[in-house]
Amino acid sequence: MIDEDLKSRARNILRGHYRTIDFDRLFLGLRSRAASKPCFRELGDFVAHRDTREKGFLTQVGRDVFISLDVWSMKMRGIEPTLSDLCRAADANLRLANDLQMSEGCGCSKATAKQRLKRGFEKLEKNRKPTDKELRVLGYLANRFIWRPAFTADQLFDEFGQLLVQCGIIDRAEMAPQENSKVPLTLYALTVMHGSAIILENGQRSNLYAGYANREGKLEVKMEIVFTEQSKPILSPICLFQTDLKPEDHCEADMLDAEAPVLIDHWKRPIELNSANKLACV
Repeated sequence: MIDEDLKSRARNILRGHYRTIDFDRLFLGLRSRAASKPCFRELGDFVAHRDTREKGFLTQVGRDVFISLDVWSMKMRGIEPTLSDLCRAADANLRLANDLQMSEGCGCSKATAKQRLKRGFEKLEKNRKPTDKELRVLGYLANRFIWRPAFTADQLFDEFGQLLVQCGIIDRAEMAPQENSKVPLTLYALTVMHGSAIILENGQRSNLYAGYANREGKLEVKMEIVFTEQSKPILSPICLFQTDLKPEDHCEADMLDAEAPVLIDHWKRPIELNSANKLACV
């Protein structure tokens, strides 16, 4: 009976006659079967537990980005990083860096860099000098800010279609018209993550906001990082969910402000996907 319900809702979405509840039911109904589809599973977990996220790969990426930024910016904030700080930054950056960054920055694969990193820190702890190759890895990963989004709208869309086919909710032949669901799925994801929060490594709560404060002016979800060591708090917004949608095409007019700068907390009100298939304030 559950799968029949999900099939009906999937058909609604493919035909362009979707409602928010159709997405809700699909993500809640299939998240337990999405072990091989981390983006789908992550959004399903947000649907189920929107208030505060303490686990999941978006939370892990958010924590790694926070560690990377925290250690990299310490000297600018009047703090001298310890060997322990550099070690946790290197571990976080190792998880964040892609293969190209590893090749260009460390001159080796991620697996090799992990080994050199371990040996390098062990030598430093014993006041021994690491090798040149180990120093290159240490210099790149322990003293650098590396960022990447946890996932993109394209990744979510691909997994959405793949999982529906994998679970028998739609046939492979129905994949072609599924392109119609990409925009509403992306907008839906923005509404689900907006207003939620993740817990960082230090226990700090980092709020998530949807907006378009980036060079390309594309819709996204950012995490809010605040450093309070100085007399004036330092706010660092970091993108965790990246899309290619322009707000002027997919938002109601009252959500766009051409005069004021677009800040991380631009949309402090709850948002929804309305009947015109646009983002709107609730």
